[in-house]
Amino acid sequence: MGGLRVAVTGAGGFVGAAVTRRLAALDHETVAIVRSAAPRLDGVDVDVVRLDLESEGAAGRVADLGADVCIHAAAAGAVTASRDVELLLRANALVPWRLANALAATGTRLVSLGSSSEYGPSEGPMSERQAAAPDDPYGASKLAGAALIRASSVEAVHLRLFSVYGPGEDPARLIPSLVEAALAGRTLELSPGEQVRDFVHVEDVVDAIVAAAFAPSLPEPVLNVGTGVQTTVRDAAAAVARAAGVDGSCFRFGAKPYRDAARERLSWRADTALVEQTLGWRASRTLEQGLADTVAAARRSMRS
Repeated sequence: MGGLRVAVTGAGGFVGAAVTRRLAALDHETVAIVRSAAPRLDGVDVDVVRLDLESEGAAGRVADLGADVCIHAAAAGAVTASRDVELLLRANALVPWRLANALAATGTRLVSLGSSSEYGPSEGPMSERQAAAPDDPYGASKLAGAALIRASSVEAVHLRLFSVYGPGEDPARLIPSLVEAALAGRTLELSPGEQVRDFVHVEDVVDAIVAAAFAPSLPEPVLNVGTGVQTTVRDAAAAVARAAGVDGSCFRFGAKPYRDAARERLSWRADTALVEQTLGWRASRTLEQGLADTVAAARRSMRS
């Protein structure tokens, strides 16, 4: 499978860096497009291009790289929630639209990374066939980006990622916060913890992205990337404690209120039938396995 030229936008981010490392390991000629310094790519043998994707002519510069595939992992509002609608629309809708049109002219396949937030509230498994109705600006902007890509003539697939976790995730997010508290024996104040997520390990996500990038054809425009299993935040914390070998007393559930009780999710999981059928992909790691890997990586990082 080696030998293709692949461009990765947002290559300095959590998922983007993981994809870039995998592509390099598979001996693809990889171009990592980053906005600023990218410490997650230290030691990775790839070409690095510094580029602000919102700048004039940026999409054309990506197209001029002559890639066979472009994996668009750059986004705004994914790490910390943003209410800056103009920023979200520029980064998550206008940039994909420009990229799609520029890449269509070169015949480059586009794999864009979306979000389960595009669905909005759901009472059961979230299916690509259901109407998406996001209830926050981030989800709405990602959905707009997906729609604009579909309105272009580029060969593309939009992967809706669920709750991605694993080594290298931003420390401000839930799983790294739980892991750090467990390993350091530090008290972490949390909400009651009954809200749910579909946690999917980053290396499983990379498997799905690579499968989409090199599939012989792309018959479906949108595919979910999740496990199909939902887990409460409270149960995820208990699993982190087990992986870390601690009793979990450092987690103080109910010490904080829900940030927005009306919008906390009590049902949130992917319907994975279509991605399994289309790409032959299924998440291979259980949450227990993935968290053991994540805790082990955090321990190594603390020792270094």
